[in-house]
Formats: sequence, C-alpha cells, structure tokens
Amino acid sequence: MLRVILSISLFIMTGCAQQHQPIINNSPYSLSSNAPHIAPTALVPTTASKMTKALDTSIIPKKYAHFSGIVTITPQQRTIRLCHNAQTFNLQADKQLLEQIKRLKQANAYIEFEGQINQSLNPIHQRAIITVDQLHFLSKQDNKTCQQAASSTHFDIAGSEPNWRGYGQDNQFTFIIKDLNSKWAIKKSVMTKGLRAFIETENDQGEQLNIAFSGHGCIDNNDSYWQYKSTLYVKNKQIKGCGKYPNQPDESQGWLGQYRYKNNNVTIEIALLDHYKANVKYRYANGKELNESGYWHTYGSSGLKLLLTEHQGNKANIVFHFRRDGARLQANQQWRDNQKYSFNGATLTLDRMTDEIETISFSAELPRIPIREFQAADIPSPAISTPAINNAVKRYFTMHKTKTDNTKYWFSEYDLNGNGRKDLLVMLDWCEGEGCVLLVFENNLNRYKFISRITQVKAPLQISKTQQHLWQSLLIKDKQQWLQLDFDGISYPSSADVQQLASESSLTQVKLFTTPLTKNNAISIK
Repeated sequence: MLRVILSISLFIMTGCAQQHQPIINNSPYSLSSNAPHIAPTALVPTTASKMTKALDTSIIPKKYAHFSGIVTITPQQRTIRLCHNAQTFNLQADKQLLEQIKRLKQANAYIEFEGQINQSLNPIHQRAIITVDQLHFLSKQDNKTCQQAASSTHFDIAGSEPNWRGYGQDNQFTFIIKDLNSKWAIKKSVMTKGLRAFIETENDQGEQLNIAFSGHGCIDNNDSYWQYKSTLYVKNKQIKGCGKYPNQPDESQGWLGQYRYKNNNVTIEIALLDHYKANVKYRYANGKELNESGYWHTYGSSGLKLLLTEHQGNKANIVFHFRRDGARLQANQQWRDNQKYSFNGATLTLDRMTDEIETISFSAELPRIPIREFQAADIPSPAISTPAINNAVKRYFTMHKTKTDNTKYWFSEYDLNGNGRKDLLVMLDWCEGEGCVLLVFENNLNRYKFISRITQVKAPLQISKTQQHLWQSLLIKDKQQWLQLDFDGISYPSSADVQQLASESSLTQVKLFTTPLTKNNAISIK
C-alpha cells in the first residue's frame, strides 16, 4: 500500500512517466522538449528503494508563524479553530498552554500564539495538527473575539490603575489613557534573543516614551495571559502593564496570490489564499485536471511552508518548503508521508502571476467579517434587576469608596462592542437639570467590568452606527439634536456636554431607557 501511495503521489506531480522507470530519475520540472511524452493513463508501482529519498526525522524547520483562534481543551478533546477559518484542527499544546487553560477554569478560550500546521501521522485522523511553540495571549473571550482580532498591529500592551492601552503600527505607537489619545513616533525597537525587548518613541514635542518588555508572563485584571510584562517610562513615571509579541509584524499578506509552473506536459497553479488556506490545480496536456488543497504559512524571513492535506477529496500528506526569489517561489525537495525526496538537482520554480486570486480557477470562498446591521427598537428599563447587575453596581461604589446610601438606579442592556454579549448601562438617580449619571459596564462573560461614568445624560439615548475602537458610539439628545459620544479605547467621555453633533446617517433608531424613569420604577441597591 505504501508503494502505491508513493507512486500515485509522484505521478500527480509529473503527469508523465515511462513504464517500469523510477519517476524521480527524470525531474518533473525540467523535462526537455525531446523527452518522451506519454498520456497519464497507467502507472506501474515503483518501489521506494528505487527513488532518491532521505528519511529526515526533523523535517520541519523550527521557525514559526503567528496564529489566532478559539482553542478547546477538555479531557476528551484538544482542538483549535483559527480565526476566519471554518475548519477545526487537532491541537498539540505545550505545558504552558495547558497550565493557563487550567487556570481559566473553562474549556474554550481565545488564543494568539506562534506555531505551525502539520499533517497528522495517525491514519485514522483526517485533521491536520497545529502545534503551539510560544503562547502570546490567552483570554476567556469567546468566538466573537476572532472578528475583532487586530492582525495589523506590531505589538499590543494594556494595563490598569488607571486603565490604559497602547499598540504599535506603521512605525507609530498610539497611547490611550483616560482623556488622552496621543501618537508617538517609534525611533528604535530592539528585541533580544532572550525574553526582553525595548522600544523608544517620541512625540511631536520631542518628549520621550519608552517601553520595556520582560518575558515572564503577565496576568491582567480580566485573568487574561500576556506573554510579557511591560513598563512604560514617560515624564519620570513608570506605568506597569502587560504586552504581547513586540516587534513581530505579520508578513503573510505579502505572499498572497497565484503562482504558476508550466512545461510541455503539465501546468501547476498554486493559490495562496487568505487565512492560511491553499489550493493547487494540475492541468495536463490531455485535458485532465486534478485538485489538491491544504494550508500554508511563512517561516523565517523568506520561507514558506505548503502543507497539502487533501487530494481529489482523499487524505494526503505532501509538504513543500519554498523560498522566495524575487516574485517567484522555489523548492528543491518535498516531503511525502514524512519522507524527504529530492528532484535530482532540479528546482521547482513558480512565477507569481497576480496579487489577486482568480475565482474562476479557484472557487474557494473566503469568510468575511459581517457588517453590523441595526433594526429600530425601543429597549425599556426592566423593573426587576438580577444579582449580577446588582453586584456590578455595588462593586462600582466599593471601587470608588462611595456609600450607596439610598441610591437607586434604572438599567438597559445592549451589545455595544459587537461580541454577541449584552453590555450593561446603568442610570443612577443622581440627576440634576442637565441629566443623570450613566454608568457603562462591559459584559465580560456575565461579570460586568466598569468602563465609563458619564454625567448629564438624558433618557432615552440612542445607539449610533458610528464605531470607534470596535465600540458603538452613544447618541444623547439635547433639545432637538443628537450629540455623539465616541469610545476612545478606554472609555466614553466623562460628560454628555460635548460639541460633536451626530449626522442623520448615523441614527439607528435603537433607543435605550425608553421607559419613563420615575421613583416608582427605580431599583434599590441590595
């Protein structure tokens, strides 16, 4: 059986073989014009001993790509679904990941890591395997997090006391803290071979903000794991936080496109699709076509790994390691069933044809992040609260060292950040002529995290189509006009007394607190 599989696999790549002749002796990619041409009808199995092969127990270079997805780890299951990829992979988890999942006390979690895709060696498993080499980030957030994952940032950091966040992108560091959103040019970025990194930045006034990373792991206030502890040095102050993979830009987008090899007998087309998917099509001179599919990812500075797991609907195990030569892909060898085969000194060279995927040749349809749609709705304030909501309000008072006294409140719920969970908006009965105090809480898996305190808010308020930092803006009515409150990455403005007018196109007619707020329907803090 092994001999048959090997022969069929090599036959696919050549489409041309002399009967009783070892295929590998004639390179399938450098056939001369006078080489014998035979229609690919039948093939006599060739023994493995006749082929130029070299068994390699460590065939995959220890260089990895960046992935994100939803991981599931239970006593019966270890799987992962990559973001924007509907397929489920088996997971080979390292000790650190298992420890962090155990600490979260739940089976599912959002993960960002460095690893690679391999074919399963177990013949009963059809799934490819993803190995985790280095854990960058792990949180309790659910499947919706994949829709919000920012893949274009070079590094991310965040902290608390006070809440702040920052990210590096396009040689610029954006620092967001309460009532401040500043831009700093990245002057220098150094990452050592060990577990440390250092980034120097400067703003337009010549002030410096420096960031240090140390690789000992970091747990934030939401129990999320970050690869690094981070420290910001600005204006003679140190601000502590957590960070993930500094100075590691994603270069995968530069590889996307269609590549082609052609000789007198066969045309090979490889499409590197978004989200690590790959399709391969073989077009033979006699009109026959064959299809393979699988996955790809980069490794090192100029390498690409192509893993083909399916041939004509059947399981396959074919691996290429390509290097980039200008706009071309080149390979001198391949692996089949984890055995290495050379091309007898020949080189497989595929020319890049286009940056766009030809949907006529490759019908794979890429999943898209859905655009958020809104339907007009009047969302009232319920007369009865829940223990979780009541506890969130009490924690706010405890956190700010304020007595509840006889304070009462009203509440409405709405998904503000599009993650599928209803966030909490609480209106305190601290009201004056200009309005009341509104508290906003993020629904972090049914434990509400305080986000914002906004004064001078009048009910009802409306949800805007406008979105900032993945959070919908809030619209507050003032006389006959709507004012817009944008989320700045940390919170909403501290007061509804803003000058930004909402455009008519941003109105969703989704209104909160549509029930008249009276003393009779206010809820006591218990």
